[in-house]
Amino acid sequence: MSLGQKQRKFTLMLGQLICYAYSLGYEFSLGRGSVSKAANKADGGHKRSLHLLRLAQDLNLFKDESFLTDGGRHSVLHDYWDKLGGAKRIAKDMNHYSLEHGSMK
Repeated sequence: MSLGQKQRKFTLMLGQLICYAYSLGYEFSLGRGSVSKAANKADGGHKRSLHLLRLAQDLNLFKDESFLTDGGRHSVLHDYWDKLGGAKRIAKDMNHYSLEHGSMK
């Protein structure tokens, strides 16, 4: 699958995840998404970040108007993300959702 095809698949998957989360009573705001190499470096991002390829999105999770900072609250959403074919969760970065490309996660 080409990078462009993966980017479009990722966008569809992200939309499905967002709709699923809202059906459970959660809400999101968008966190870190697509970034340039310069912005990634300035933010201290990983040099092989999928954000550079438009294959990753960080999502800020809310429930009942409260921002949920406990990454564990993302677990049910990552279970669904797994079913969609997304990259495996990163325990220290639970608000990160991505689609693998090569060896990048």
